[in-house]
Amino acid sequence: MPAVGRGDYRGVTWLHRFHLGERPVVGVGRLDVVRGSSLLSRCLGMLLRLPRQGAGQPLRVWIEENDGIETWHRLIGGRHLDTRQRRDGDLLVESAGVAELRMRMQVTDDSITIAPVSGALRVGRLRSPLPDALAPHSAATATATADGFEVAVRIWIPWVGLLVAYRGYVYEEGSSDG
Repeated sequence: MPAVGRGDYRGVTWLHRFHLGERPVVGVGRLDVVRGSSLLSRCLGMLLRLPRQGAGQPLRVWIEENDGIETWHRLIGGRHLDTRQRRDGDLLVESAGVAELRMRMQVTDDSITIAPVSGALRVGRLRSPLPDALAPHSAATATATADGFEVAVRIWIPWVGLLVAYRGYVYEEGSSDG
């Protein structure tokens, strides 16, 4: 498998083309969504307009790139969840509003795994690292299937608990399964 980064991923799985190939790219599918149950996680989920809990929610995700920054637009069950991603050395940096998550990506022949490293608050160029207990974390696994990929994502804050988790299947828009 080539080094993590943009490139020509023809001949490899759609999973790799979707996550690492040329932009723009669009996927569709269905997700089962679970929201955190604590009072604080429910309040944060409402404030952040995270996807509602429910099984089999329709998904449309499209990724655009501009000047090395990707914008991931996710429409899950009618709720928008948009983030920006960029590379910083060997780390993947994802931000939504003032929250910034730094993660490490591992790529194999049939999967991509993303593990949390650290979190921060960012306003413009000002970045303030957060203690691990207060920092947002995200972990994800995407595994190639014959016609797309299975994805599982979990977003949490250790002191608060689970904010949202979702699991399901993603297919290339326009394919017979999508």
